[in-house]
Amino acid sequence: MIKFHYVYEDTSQQLGLGVCVLLQQEPEGPFLILDGDEILGQLDFVNGCWCNSSNKENDDDFMKSVSRFINEQQFLKLPLHIKKRWPFMIEEVIVKSESSYLIVTKAGVNFSSFERIFKGFISEIVKDEWAVVFKVFNADFDDEFVVEVKR
Repeated sequence: MIKFHYVYEDTSQQLGLGVCVLLQQEPEGPFLILDGDEILGQLDFVNGCWCNSSNKENDDDFMKSVSRFINEQQFLKLPLHIKKRWPFMIEEVIVKSESSYLIVTKAGVNFSSFERIFKGFISEIVKDEWAVVFKVFNADFDDEFVVEVKR
């Protein structure tokens, strides 16, 4: 599950700001836009962009702003960056949440060497301002290590 708090300009509020929660319950699923218990809208990723898929009438500028915010988040880019950095070593990168990732190496990778390399370089790739945890498994799932990156 991925959950973000989105702060936006709202002139109807006393301080001029509003906050909603963006919640994606399944990988590659839609983002619900929530204000407390109320669903304000839903964004689905269609043809390369986040599109309003709810029946609710929402301010188009607000939905575009939320879409831009989602697109700027690291969880969309980080798996590809990791796979590009180690294309011959990493088989899969799975996003569990905005702060937790599972990584599986390819068969035949020297896992202890990869652990040293990964631990030495992963902090250069992570851009999030919160702690991000990587649980890394070898191809047979009989060896693993965990790395936490804090900014």
